[in-house]
Formats: sequence, C-alpha cells, structure tokens
Amino acid sequence: GYRRNGQNLVRVAGQSRKIKNTPMRTNQREKIKVCNDFTRAFSGTGFFSKSFPSYGDTGTGYNRATSTIMNLAITGTYPDTAISYSRVLISKGALPPAENAEVAVDTEGNILFAWTDNTGMGTAKSSDKVVLVAYFPELKQAITSIGNATRSAGQALLETSVMKGYAAETWIGFLSNDEKNAADSVYTGRAGLSF
Repeated sequence: GYRRNGQNLVRVAGQSRKIKNTPMRTNQREKIKVCNDFTRAFSGTGFFSKSFPSYGDTGTGYNRATSTIMNLAITGTYPDTAISYSRVLISKGALPPAENAEVAVDTEGNILFAWTDNTGMGTAKSSDKVVLVAYFPELKQAITSIGNATRSAGQALLETSVMKGYAAETWIGFLSNDEKNAADSVYTGRAGLSF
C-alpha cells in the first residue's frame, strides 16, 4: 500500500502474462512516446501543477497536461506519429486567453512576447500572471516563466539567449494572481534563435 495525492491506495501484485502486440497497441505506444518526449522537458519543475489547475480533480497537473496533449496534439499513426505544436496546450482553464499574441527575437537571442491587453473581458484581470514557454525540439528542453509580467503589461521577455542557435516552439498563457485559475494557452509560433 501507499499514499498518493492524499489518498490511500493498495496495489495488487500483477500476474505475468504475454500481451500480443497488435497494430493498435503499437500505435498507442508510439503516441505515448511522442507525448512523453515533449512533456519530459517539464518533468520535476512543478510547471504543469500551476498551469493546469486541479479544479477539484485529484490527479497531478503533469497527468492533466499529458492527457490534454495526448487528446489534442498527437497526430498520425505509427510509424508517422508526430506532435502538432500548434495544438499543444501548456496551460488550460477558464480565464480568457491572450489576444493578438506574437513573438519576436532580439539581437541577444531572447524571445519578446507581445499581446493585446484584454483586461475586463470576462474574468480577465490586469493582475493575471503571464505564462511563457519556449520549447526546443532539437534539444528536447524547455525554458518557462510564470509571472515575470502581468496581463496588462502587453509584453514580456523570456530569456532564451543560452539557446541561441536553436529554433523554439512558443506559447503564452495566463494564471490568476492566486494561481488557482488559468487560461488556455495560445501557440505563438516558431522562433528562430540562430544568429
């Protein structure tokens, strides 16, 4: 027995059995592998625990993120399984998302995010924290930032100069100031850091 997420659980010893490898199982394994290659860059950081609030769910933020990415962003069938970065969510919730979001790269190789301040639309507040992500597919690494700017700022800088020479997939999202609510992230495209 063990305790996980505040619940007592008992695990039964499984019986050894050979599972037949079908095309459907092979396809599912490949989808899981592609998803894990992406989410592993965030593992151990606690990032998804904040960007995927529980809303009363007992699972982990990492599990909620993995499930969302598996359902929305993994495309194709084995051996052509891939991740569609434009469909990935790095944050998920009921807050209004970023509007007119875009990125540019400065001369040092940092990524500048810009968006339209939509404070007052629905539950959007000027104090909502900005969530920024740059994922580097070649390296399978991510640089993230939570709260280095607020929704009302309209722009924020993500320091990525250490990755100069590599292209990044980028996203922006928001978290409420108390970090109990989030917005669905917006994909802001591929940023080339090769100067």
